[in-house]
Amino acid sequence: MTNKMTTIQIYSLMLVLLLGTSILFGTPKLVPDVWLVQVVTIVPAMLLFLFYTTMVSKVSPKGLYTLLIAVWGSVLGKIFVLGYSIYFLYIAARNVRDMLELVMTTLLRATPQEFVAVLFVLIVAYAASGGLLALGRLSEVIIGLIILFFIAIAALLLMSGSLDLQRMFPFLTKGIAPIIKTSFTSSLWFPYGEMVVFLVLCSRMGGKKSFRKAGLWAVISAGMILAFSDLLQIWSMGMEYEKFSTFPLLDAARLINVMDFINRMDALVALITIFGVFLKCTIFLYAGAKGVAVVFRRASRTYIYPLALLIGAMSLIVTQNFAEHSEEGLHFVTFFLHFPFQFVLPVLTGALIWIRSRRKRGNAGEPIKPTFTERDG
Repeated sequence: MTNKMTTIQIYSLMLVLLLGTSILFGTPKLVPDVWLVQVVTIVPAMLLFLFYTTMVSKVSPKGLYTLLIAVWGSVLGKIFVLGYSIYFLYIAARNVRDMLELVMTTLLRATPQEFVAVLFVLIVAYAASGGLLALGRLSEVIIGLIILFFIAIAALLLMSGSLDLQRMFPFLTKGIAPIIKTSFTSSLWFPYGEMVVFLVLCSRMGGKKSFRKAGLWAVISAGMILAFSDLLQIWSMGMEYEKFSTFPLLDAARLINVMDFINRMDALVALITIFGVFLKCTIFLYAGAKGVAVVFRRASRTYIYPLALLIGAMSLIVTQNFAEHSEEGLHFVTFFLHFPFQFVLPVLTGALIWIRSRRKRGNAGEPIKPTFTERDG
């Protein structure tokens, strides 16, 4: 029995992470033609993922944490590893908060928020403790359900007569420049830059070719699905209404009314979000626990449940209200967390690898020997 995931499992796991809460919130409404932003972002997202995979495969097939310690040394490398672990846990907490805001709005209005958060993160911890192979098998089911529910919403909106394709016109009223700017300043880092988490797990995700192939197809698929989701929201509500909607896909689902029998399909949107956030948080928790295990040299399973409870607590105190939560996500998180951890530090690491390889001349093709061997949790 193999201990590596199949290509379809890798693809499913990556696609669920990319869709996650993105399918609920859509592209940040910074330009009128939000759907074009997702289409344009596919190309830089593919290039970013290719850079990630090239950097890791050439130096440290065991993954990001071993790479950081091999390149930056034991002390500084472990500081960076701990930084990535905190970053992954913080992103997981933000996703839990997104899910809580939606669920408390649509399904469990009278239930204490703290109870929902603790119950959810404990289930996430249980899933994470099952290991990466279990997550891969689970991802195949979850991505099927997400796509099925999404198609159901689209079909029901069409049957309700709520779609008007004329609402997407005119487009490119301000030219292509704002779209390209939004693509590089916002959409590239969320959700595509979050694929940096898979560099922690790549040693268990098949060979180099299958890992890269699955990732590229996941980027293309996510871009097309998110672009269609944005179009679906525009066709049903119009650009102006979608721009000021907190949960645009949820508001679009509320327009469903088939013969006064099938209506108010808010639960489908909630289920899409719950499934996506569940697996996404599990991936981030698993990667965060691996990082803590590298730093403190203990099995990662030791830290899964305590870190899960930490995620639950952070999700409740990260911001005071949803407006502050959204504003923080658009500005602070993008520029002070996503950009450094998804781009700056990987580029600096890649540059240091290149400089060292140039100095070695004859040994340029020889990989850097890691100073630390990561223990499996």
